[in-house]
Amino acid sequence: MNSGIPFVPLDVALDDKFALIEAEFGLKGFAVIVKIFQKIYGFQGYYCEWTNDVALLFAKDNCINSNAVSEIVKAAIKRGIFNSRLFEEYQILTSHGIQKRYLKAAERKARIELRKEYLLVKVDLNKKNVAILSENVTETDENVTDLSVNKTKQNKIKLNETNMPSAVVPQNLIDFYQENISRNYLTPRELDNIKFWLDKVDEDVILWAMQQAVDYKKPSWKYIEGILKNHFNAGRTTLVAVKDAQRTYKVQKDAPKGVYDDSFDYDELEKIMQEKG
Repeated sequence: MNSGIPFVPLDVALDDKFALIEAEFGLKGFAVIVKIFQKIYGFQGYYCEWTNDVALLFAKDNCINSNAVSEIVKAAIKRGIFNSRLFEEYQILTSHGIQKRYLKAAERKARIELRKEYLLVKVDLNKKNVAILSENVTETDENVTDLSVNKTKQNKIKLNETNMPSAVVPQNLIDFYQENISRNYLTPRELDNIKFWLDKVDEDVILWAMQQAVDYKKPSWKYIEGILKNHFNAGRTTLVAVKDAQRTYKVQKDAPKGVYDDSFDYDELEKIMQEKG
């Protein structure tokens, strides 16, 4: 069954992850990533298998050296263009952004089949055209179908002795938060907070906000959410928009203090959060 879509928009202004691929590999690197996007969206729609054989055929079909393709894909995974955990566990290429764009573009399809263990985004289970394919559970109701497939590997994350579904929150966000914010502890409430913001802004914006909290020595979810809320209320939901605003603040000497000033502190952020309410 071909689950692909015929068209998906490509942002005019791409973020730093793509710029770094182009800087390292030239236009060939950019072209390979776009070709992989075409492969993903055109067939399965939200992921593609990426084994050695698939990579070899991809290189042959596109007249590109297979070693070059391998290095470009490796760099793209390292920089977060594709999700590293799902590549390591299932040999597939996908990302939060790819899946979000696919679900939006496929809204009117008669049937959308999604592998539960591959998901990085929330799915509206009330839609009657959505079928969730699970590894080892068969569950049917009037809205959602879980179909069992022949795999036994369990895909769970241990969080303070509580198994939470890793398919909802990208692994890189969980890892960064536990290693830098919560010191190996992530509460269900914090996980729900991250899920909430994944519906509002891009995944890399959340990761950037977490890094900002670490850089300003304010490692707490409250501080991270203040940054996210400030940008979201200003209409900035992509990392490109956030960094453009960052550059604007830095060049405007008389601009009001914001999250980009070296003198900015936690109390000021709390004030901004209350004003934006």
